[in-house]
Amino acid sequence: MAFSLFRKKDNDPARPTPSGPATLSRPSVLPEVEHAPAPAPSPMDAPADSASYNLSELMIEVEDAGEHLSPAEEEAVVLYANGQLAAAIDSLKAALPALAGSRQTSSWLLMFDLLQLAGDHAAFDDLALQYVVEFETSPPVWREMRSKPVTQAAGTSAGLVTMPAELNSSSVQNEAVKILKASENGGQVRIDFSRVNSLDVTAAAELLSLWPRARKLKASLQILGADHLGALLAGKIETGRRNHAEAPFWLLLMEVKQTVGDQESFDNLAIDYAVTFEVSPPSWDTKLVVKSAPAPAGNTASASQQAAVTDRLALTGDLTGGAAETMSKIRHFANEHGKPVLDFSAVSRVDFESAGQMLNVGVELMQAGKTPTIVGANEPIAGLFKLMGITELMPLSKG
Repeated sequence: MAFSLFRKKDNDPARPTPSGPATLSRPSVLPEVEHAPAPAPSPMDAPADSASYNLSELMIEVEDAGEHLSPAEEEAVVLYANGQLAAAIDSLKAALPALAGSRQTSSWLLMFDLLQLAGDHAAFDDLALQYVVEFETSPPVWREMRSKPVTQAAGTSAGLVTMPAELNSSSVQNEAVKILKASENGGQVRIDFSRVNSLDVTAAAELLSLWPRARKLKASLQILGADHLGALLAGKIETGRRNHAEAPFWLLLMEVKQTVGDQESFDNLAIDYAVTFEVSPPSWDTKLVVKSAPAPAGNTASASQQAAVTDRLALTGDLTGGAAETMSKIRHFANEHGKPVLDFSAVSRVDFESAGQMLNVGVELMQAGKTPTIVGANEPIAGLFKLMGITELMPLSKG
């Protein structure tokens, strides 16, 4: 992928034309290319066959206005990425007076988020008053603890636990701890079995014990990848083969059918279990069906739209020093989901090294046919991603 060293500046705020050559001070993100002074008219006005402007040697990148940062915004974004929040605020503050009357909101929104991150409520309010005068509309509102993860209320979906490819006596213990921890707040806990390709009897017995333990915590377990797990379990049992070591596979498969609400399959399996082991099977209980989280009143979203919620990966904290663990999560998550969404709502800062790794991951995923969407990024992070070209691989969304 080629990235241009030249950016269209047509969308910059109107500035007085200098009377002589001038050098624009800006952060050194990409190597600066010096050009010999050209007499008027400029190269852009020269005829197409002019020897002074060789298109074969230059690549011009034309950007949408929404993806373009002004020099002042670039400087603030770079300073913040380097951990210099106060300097970023001072730099952008000095540039705001020149924007009066230009009706450009991007620098203002960037300043609001920088003040929010600095915890400067008074300066935020002062800027809000100036914003009302400038744009004659309501300003952004102060958000308490913006950079911290949002705590889910009891009774709502409690999270997602993705099972590893191999479930055995050792690996299942770690996952069981996660599931029970997520169950402590009550509500619904989703367990994704779509990656599992092997499961031993010890793991099956441990998983089977999770349902009654979660119910005691006032939580319910929802199964993602139920068909995949069901097929895996069904391959481990056979009607009439009375091997008591296989009983956990039978019982876990019935629990799967019970959870997803497949009563017909449950009843048939219960009969086969009774015939094979000559014991009474578990009974169907409609109250134990956990198909999906209840939709809010008036919600007409389709099933596919509701399922898309599981395609969201929530990231937290500062991403610095390359953030290798987070990059690994993003890479794996995006490859395992059809429409991956990366939620940056709880990320306060991304440094240049981590942004560079994000760019590398984006290229890898693009080659694999994946295009994650980034949501919830604050303005400094969004600006950095635009500056680095990450948004060309992972588009930004307000959703």
